Amino acid sequence: MARTFCFDMYGTLCDTSSVTATLGEELGVSAALVDEIDATWRRRQLEYANQVSLMEAYRPFWEVTSAALDYALARYALSPDEETRERILDAYNHLDPHEGAAETLERLGAADHAVTVLSNGNPEMLERLAENAGLAPHLDDLVSADEVSTFKPSPAVYENAAERTGRDIGDCTLVSGNAWDVAGAGAAGMETAWVNRARDPPEEIGADPTDEFRTLTDVAVAFE
Repeated sequence: MARTFCFDMYGTLCDTSSVTATLGEELGVSAALVDEIDATWRRRQLEYANQVSLMEAYRPFWEVTSAALDYALARYALSPDEETRERILDAYNHLDPHEGAAETLERLGAADHAVTVLSNGNPEMLERLAENAGLAPHLDDLVSADEVSTFKPSPAVYENAAERTGRDIGDCTLVSGNAWDVAGAGAAGMETAWVNRARDPPEEIGADPTDEFRTLTDVAVAFE
């Protein structure tokens, strides 16, 4: 039976750590420090998204990402000029797609499933990245948490995605590489497909994944 597949963008379809190439080029620091900056940037991005949600002080994900970069740079006593900082931030518009990303979207679409993105990214971020990563031609829609002014894993984000696609929430499947996202979507009533590349255990809070896969291609094989 045809379903709606809602793909997370950051960390699932696209590799957030591909910013390391730009960090290394622009900052001229060691590879080890680049990896620490990258990890701090991503961790703070997610923490700030949770923080503004809990404070009911919503800010678009681009602003959250920008603030997280500033924290990461300050954490390691780095103060690049504004043009350098902007080039680093722009790396989020040019993340590398994970292996099999476009093929998976195409195969599911060819099997008559609806294929969307469901992401914390605000619409402008998602449009730029989907185009630059070569994913846009394979997507039916881009659904942003910005539409409900909060972030995953709030149930409102997943419920809005189901409403946008005209499906019951139980007829939607979130595909995500983030365990916390899977736990939140499942708790909201979605089916879930966890792309567990690191072979991590599932979250202890929230719903268990409906299905678990190692790669995006495995998802296509299972549902086409």
